[in-house]
Amino acid sequence: MILSCSQSFAAVPGHEKTNVIMISLQCLRPDHLGVYGYQRDTSPNIDHFARQSVLFENAISQANLTPVAQMSVLTSQYPRVNGMISFEVGKEMVTAMTLPAILKKYGYTTAATLSSPEFFMRYDTEEKTMVNPGDVFSRDFDHFGRTKRGPGGGSIRKVPTDAFSWLSANKDTKFFLWIGSGAIHMPYGATVPKAMQTRYDPPGYKPFWEQFPLKEKNGRAKGSPSYDIFSRVYNNEFFWDFSAAHQLTAADVDYVNGRYDAGVYYTDLFIGQLFKLLDSLKLSQNTLVVLHSIHGEDLGEGGRFFHYDVTDTVVKNALIIRFPGNEFSGGKITPQVQGIDIMPTILDYLDIPAPHEAQGGSLMPLVKGEGRSPSEYAYIDRLPWWEYTLSKWYLEFQKNDRKAQFSTKELAEIDRYRSTLKDSFAELGYPPGDIAIRTNDWKMIFRKNITLLNKLSWWSFITARKHDLAELVLYDLKNDPLETTNVADKNPETVKMLKDKLFQWDHSVEKHKAIYRMGDDRLIIPYPQ
Repeated sequence: MILSCSQSFAAVPGHEKTNVIMISLQCLRPDHLGVYGYQRDTSPNIDHFARQSVLFENAISQANLTPVAQMSVLTSQYPRVNGMISFEVGKEMVTAMTLPAILKKYGYTTAATLSSPEFFMRYDTEEKTMVNPGDVFSRDFDHFGRTKRGPGGGSIRKVPTDAFSWLSANKDTKFFLWIGSGAIHMPYGATVPKAMQTRYDPPGYKPFWEQFPLKEKNGRAKGSPSYDIFSRVYNNEFFWDFSAAHQLTAADVDYVNGRYDAGVYYTDLFIGQLFKLLDSLKLSQNTLVVLHSIHGEDLGEGGRFFHYDVTDTVVKNALIIRFPGNEFSGGKITPQVQGIDIMPTILDYLDIPAPHEAQGGSLMPLVKGEGRSPSEYAYIDRLPWWEYTLSKWYLEFQKNDRKAQFSTKELAEIDRYRSTLKDSFAELGYPPGDIAIRTNDWKMIFRKNITLLNKLSWWSFITARKHDLAELVLYDLKNDPLETTNVADKNPETVKMLKDKLFQWDHSVEKHKAIYRMGDDRLIIPYPQ
């Protein structure tokens, strides 16, 4: 339930000298960490950290997009309620109380050091400048740091080592530090040092896309798997000129996973350096550390790549919490939890009341072995990406780019497709999306506007095939964890129960959703290339 009453702030909470660090990692799949059962040596430092911590085995994000999922963590509200529903929103739409805002009321210095460009929002292609870079995520931070590009340019998706200097300079203050890393994000391995980049490459492998006339873009197309390439892969087929031009092999998928794992390994080294610094600054014993995935990633499962949908490979996250003094260390929590539970958990541990508007619940009773999970049912919004925001800017921006990634035949169809997108979505206003409900046993996805989705899907455009999704799917996660078979017809009672709960939740969210304010017609892309 959401109440409108305002939060009152006590003068002195418990754990008066406890610092808080939140480490948010884009695209991190828990099953690519040793502590979650991965056999490859990608994460020795995170594994060591997990042994000092409480590990959550079934943590679920609220969405498949970075800014959308992370704002739910920071506000403990579902995306449509807090207002972060696309890459195009501004500060006037996202007004929910955030974790840093609450902690500031209790005397915390708040800081962020980030290498995920999604948190700096928009880039104006006409003015060639950032648009309101502090609009949404930075509003409650005393310091909002962004990883800088190197002298030769390139991506900012590196590990955010500026966190080290901030910690050293502020070790004597009571602080909340949010560290956000985009180093695992596509293009996989692009910012990993060369010595580590090929660590997991299959011997003798040559990237399949080098046989196609893709132009190099910042040097990425040659070796690093990017979405310019893998946005063309559907059901394990690579499409060029609207035809299947290459069937992906096991070696192709192994290479992609290897480059992804190189990013995980590189990030893990950064995490190890961070913990060594905390020890040397004598901060480990009085700092609560929360490490979590913002969302996961499809890496070839079902012929998919990136984070296009709400498959378990995308929405199932790593979540590891180390309490001061390693209290509760070694704990493993099997019951399902959600991203919206993280903020209430932190506040509960600090003896600070959560805002009445919070929709998640504290996990401290679970941690202490004294209660049940507040999230037996997890609810997920799949907000349009290719079908809405990204297609509009991507198609025009790439078409006008001299290094365009499209063939002549494809370019001839782009204006038509973009006009269709614009005309179709303009009538709807609020971006249409899909909704899902999940338990540890079942996942149900309901496509709220299936006709429009099948008509306008990016996959329908790039493959020149009808994208024929089912309106409702049910997966048996116990027996089919990769979600390959829709078992809705065989489980009518489960469908009815989950559908009733899902629609009740959706109705409640629609009643309380933020007012959507459409932007102007200027082409504004989510972040600089």
